[in-house]
Amino acid sequence: MTQAVLIVIAILAILLGLHLFVIVWLYWQQRQSKSTLQQVSAYLVVYASQSGHAEVWAKHTAEQLRLLDDQVIVKDIQDLSHDDLIQQHRILWVVSTYGEGDAPDSARSFVNKFFTERLDLSHLSFSVLALGDRRYANFCQFGRTLEQWLVQQQAQVLFDTVLVDQMNSRDLEQWLSGLEQLTSIQFSDLAHSHPMLQLKFAHRQCLNKGSVGEPIYKIQLIGDEDLRWSSGDILEIQCENDLHEIHDFLGSQQQPVNAELIAQLSALNLRKLPIKAEQSFEQWIEKFERLARREYSIASLPENGLIELVVRQQHTVTGLGLGSGWLTQGLQQDQLLQARIRHNPSFHLPHDERPLILIGNGTGIAGLLAHLRQREHWGYQQNWLIFGERQQQFDHLYHAEIHYWQQHGFLDQVDYAFSRDQAEKVYVQDCIKAQSARLQTWIHQGAAIYVCGSLKGMASGVDQALKEVLGLDLVEQLKQEQRYQRDVY
Repeated sequence: MTQAVLIVIAILAILLGLHLFVIVWLYWQQRQSKSTLQQVSAYLVVYASQSGHAEVWAKHTAEQLRLLDDQVIVKDIQDLSHDDLIQQHRILWVVSTYGEGDAPDSARSFVNKFFTERLDLSHLSFSVLALGDRRYANFCQFGRTLEQWLVQQQAQVLFDTVLVDQMNSRDLEQWLSGLEQLTSIQFSDLAHSHPMLQLKFAHRQCLNKGSVGEPIYKIQLIGDEDLRWSSGDILEIQCENDLHEIHDFLGSQQQPVNAELIAQLSALNLRKLPIKAEQSFEQWIEKFERLARREYSIASLPENGLIELVVRQQHTVTGLGLGSGWLTQGLQQDQLLQARIRHNPSFHLPHDERPLILIGNGTGIAGLLAHLRQREHWGYQQNWLIFGERQQQFDHLYHAEIHYWQQHGFLDQVDYAFSRDQAEKVYVQDCIKAQSARLQTWIHQGAAIYVCGSLKGMASGVDQALKEVLGLDLVEQLKQEQRYQRDVY
């Protein structure tokens, strides 16, 4: 074979190799492109939730958007990555504000990681649904702060941030309206997708007669036999006017009292009346707002055959509080009420034998009871209860059941803080400090901490005490591992 022929063969081999290389490279690029396209959704819906509202509305938003495009992803803010922010083009944020303007616990890592960074998000468009409560000074502060941060990173606003006061239906309608204008499709309200249940009022009992505090009631409701929920879940009730209020209102308006009008007015706000112009009575009441809904931790399990709540009467300038008055005084025997069970996965228990530390005060006993009942049902015995109220003589809530658990090995340790039983007040955070060695041992054994009760005073005090006893880094680690969960209000 001549040298010329060998040269030609070598050149052909090189060309063939280059050709194969180009084919492989193009194939790889195509795979990478497809992979990137699969990662980028039409919409990414991110939620930051403390008690479940934001998660529910994020998932409802995603369900509606999937009617337009099935490439819609929902993510918890704690699972959001740097790549998500860089790759996604449209993100809808549904976030709650916790306490006095704080981010929810699940959003703390996001805040610490991203809010100090400078990113180029000029490719990103967004809108924010901010859930909050106007009774707090920094209304919807986390939603506002998130919006400001996104704008500072050059992200573009799809439509104005929607601020929602205590899940007000008219505020939420603005979010649906914004989505409709954005997508040109009809969005349904969450109420139509998740209809209310009918529950029957069965029993109430005052648990702290003689207490210097407001009366606390055990309320029992009966629903369908197949009604299911988990410990940690919440009952959302539609508040109603009692018959006396409706009769007084009809009398003041010189209207006849009949069953149809009573039913029509039962859930309308008679405390805040719109201006009555030149219109009929029927036209006027059509403009009335609906009464708000109120939420209560469920203290029972489905196996108990009923829904049990623990409700403290609240007093306002106009009388008893809307929800507490309705449940502790207004409801009549066997009367029906409208309600919805709202799942609260961030406060659910893992089904394992890890030690459990339950901390709370007041009506927070409801959430703690549900967990203890669940642990007994599962047969897990290493449980520790730290609970606070005013006076042992009057406020020793559910003492018989707690004593039973102690006697039968389902409560390894119980510590009480009855603040008014000694000259110097003692609170649950003081119990934590006094039991610091035991607490450290339980945590190193893998224990999880669940806190239920009042946000002001108790929850903040417990958080500070845990940081003093365990250290800031370990407390943050517990939050990341979902071993420090809170349902506080």
